[in-house]
Amino acid sequence: MSTIAARGRLFGVLCRHRERPRRSFGDYVALTIARALTLAVVGGLVHVTYLVEMAGYDDFRKCNRQSTMTRLEWVLSFRAAEDCRRY
Repeated sequence: MSTIAARGRLFGVLCRHRERPRRSFGDYVALTIARALTLAVVGGLVHVTYLVEMAGYDDFRKCNRQSTMTRLEWVLSFRAAEDCRRY
């Protein structure tokens, strides 16, 4: 068997078209609801993470007013070497 024929046969085995079972209307509704809930959960987690990061940044700015660090640097974790803990 030549290599070209072997490649063609392997490609034919890998790319067989299987007939998918048809989805019902209820399946499409369930998938749409699941996708919407996933987007809502991920969006909520991103929003909460942003709020926590900005609260930390605001606390840092209260105790170190001369800092030139921007919000973007803070969110990307370019934290200042000095911290504001009071002993």
